[in-house]
Amino acid sequence: MSGDKKSTDPGLSAAERKTLRGHEAQEAIADHESAQKAFHENRERLREERRGREAAAGPMVAPTPELPDDMPIDRVLFSTRIHNALRAAGLKTVGEVREMSDAALIGLPDFGKGSLSNLRTKLGLPSTDGVRPTSKTPT
Repeated sequence: MSGDKKSTDPGLSAAERKTLRGHEAQEAIADHESAQKAFHENRERLREERRGREAAAGPMVAPTPELPDDMPIDRVLFSTRIHNALRAAGLKTVGEVREMSDAALIGLPDFGKGSLSNLRTKLGLPSTDGVRPTSKTPT
């Protein structure tokens, strides 16, 4: 039998088809195992690269009133919505966020009164425009 025959070729005997199916199955298994090995190696490589970047950048910190003004907002554990809005506005540090008025923050895309209240509470800042924290229970 030559290497270019397939188990679906017409004119093969049952024994030849069975043999070819066995070889095709072994090739498929070997290909799958090779792909799985490459996938896992790549995943581990990417994981190590990410860990290296995170270690170089420093630990993530919870948003608290004690954060220094020069703390990059990318290292603070804000919600995704708040992070995206602050990044879109070009803000880089906690100090820049603290200097913004409520009106300027609410003017950011996808940044409403709830996000503002959350941000002000976590950073320990009073509202500059009188926006009160939203309550989760109906009144």
